Amino acid sequence: MARWLVAFLLSFVVYLVPIVHVHGGTLLGIYLWAALDGGRADEPLWLALDVGFAVLLQAAWFFVLRWILRGSRLRWLLLAALAPVTAVAAVWAYLALIPMLFLLEADTAPETGDWPVACSVPGVSTVGLPAGVTLALERAGEVWVRSADGSYGVLSMPGCRIVRRDLFLPGVYGSIGYVAPGGAVYFRMDADADGAFEHWYLDSDATAPRQLMAPTEIAHWTPVLDAETKALAWLEIDRSQRGKILGHAIVVRTLPDGPQNRFPLHIDPTANAQLLDADLAAGRLNVLRNYREIFAVGLDGWAVEHPVRPTEIDHVVTNFRRAEGGWVAWDGYRENERYRVTWSLPSGNGRYEIPKGRGITAVSVDPAGRHIALSVSGNLSIGSARDAVIVIRAADGAEVWRRYQPRYTRSHVAFLGSRHLAVTLILDAASRVDVLEVPAG
Repeated sequence: MARWLVAFLLSFVVYLVPIVHVHGGTLLGIYLWAALDGGRADEPLWLALDVGFAVLLQAAWFFVLRWILRGSRLRWLLLAALAPVTAVAAVWAYLALIPMLFLLEADTAPETGDWPVACSVPGVSTVGLPAGVTLALERAGEVWVRSADGSYGVLSMPGCRIVRRDLFLPGVYGSIGYVAPGGAVYFRMDADADGAFEHWYLDSDATAPRQLMAPTEIAHWTPVLDAETKALAWLEIDRSQRGKILGHAIVVRTLPDGPQNRFPLHIDPTANAQLLDADLAAGRLNVLRNYREIFAVGLDGWAVEHPVRPTEIDHVVTNFRRAEGGWVAWDGYRENERYRVTWSLPSGNGRYEIPKGRGITAVSVDPAGRHIALSVSGNLSIGSARDAVIVIRAADGAEVWRRYQPRYTRSHVAFLGSRHLAVTLILDAASRVDVLEVPAG
């Protein structure tokens, strides 16, 4: 058999090169087959580069093998060096170089804005905790912070005053379920790590938490907290014996374990529903239906206005804020595309896109509806995309303030009323919260 034919047949060994990553691995041939079989249907140029690089590797092996077959047996020792070089080149090309061309865009926007710092607190960082979608904390001028020792507090103005909250959350077995203005908090913990959670409530004016009794018929109890009326509310699902959803109901309990009221929720009885928050004094609750629509309902369970449908956002879930006379929504996840923030506010409507390779860590809305603050962070293990904190003017979508941060800072941002913005900064590997003064007008 001609040497060139032997070399050609042996060159197909390239497709047995392993493509290994932190989550597992596959062979180059299987990787390419998946790409050809629809995996890159929307990216023809990406597919062409994948195939082209594989052909280049095979061609290199063909010429090396042909040279080996024409000489002494000692030339076969070259394969001992060629095999690892090929493996490294394949991993580098398919898991880093080629994906970066399509998944990562440069962010060249300059830092802008010269907002003065009203006050700073070293050694703490702002944290995003479940608080509903109605800007309750922003209107109260509060943001939760966490210290390096794991303790929590509530920061407010003036003077970056912090009120400590005595929470005991052991390891990974404790979590904060909901927070409300004034430092009220509902949290749960599994001290024995046996899957049985205890539920606790710490009132805004209390020094020690009180334990709550969870409904025995609900496996995963996730109530929302209304600190003003000192009540909990949660969604119950009525199901058939076969598990089919028949309807929903809202349950309201006076804290800590007072009387309960239950009323039906009059939306599509078979829909997937989630209670987002409750303002019982105002008689309004926000309910998410099928991850796409947000209903404001009254205490009788009927919608009090038309639902909000952010059509450009695939799945709303909790990445939504209802402002006075409008709303803001943003992407929680997008596949190989730019993340977006979209809004409809009295001051203006618009959409803002994040360069590829970054996701949205946090969003806060000025209660007056003038500004939208967002924190973006790299969501790829490749490249060197920097984090950034950006403030957008809602009227026209223009950036009015921007600062870059080290990679993976994942700063949380929060408006404290309409005149201050709290931002976590990382300087010399230490965290600090700066509260900026937002210009008037």
